[in-house]
Amino acid sequence: MRITFIKDIDINNLMKIIAACLLTSLSVTSYAQSIKTAINQEMTSNVKFLNLESEKYFIYDAEYLDSEAMKFAHNGEDIMMKDVNSDGVKDAIVLIYYCEETSCHTTTHSTDLVIFKGLRNNQFVKLGAASLGVNAKIESVNNGIINVNRPGIVGGSTF
Repeated sequence: MRITFIKDIDINNLMKIIAACLLTSLSVTSYAQSIKTAINQEMTSNVKFLNLESEKYFIYDAEYLDSEAMKFAHNGEDIMMKDVNSDGVKDAIVLIYYCEETSCHTTTHSTDLVIFKGLRNNQFVKLGAASLGVNAKIESVNNGIINVNRPGIVGGSTF
């Protein structure tokens, strides 16, 4: 699998190394679970993280008494099942979408790309994730290369 950010050249080599490591080894703390359970666990963890980050950077303004940190929520996911690492077992490439709970609009969207390695018997382990920061769509997966369309990024991204 190859990771390439067309626009972000400095990150290119780092992402390639990370992807190679993720696809060739499993984390010691990973355990097999169904894809639905794996996605729900990832989504819950990421919503918690986004909310903590929002609280961390929130600045109270005395002029706006009802002002509060943004609260994020799950806003859907796209799942593509493909054999990314050519081991004969389908893997799950998942885009998980998040948005601000009370005022979901373009500036409050967040997207994570998460790759789950498929094991036998419909079990999966998380290999890794990358935050894309914007809405994105999986265009294709061929020979371990994941092409993602990221609006506003000329040329999209290849993972």
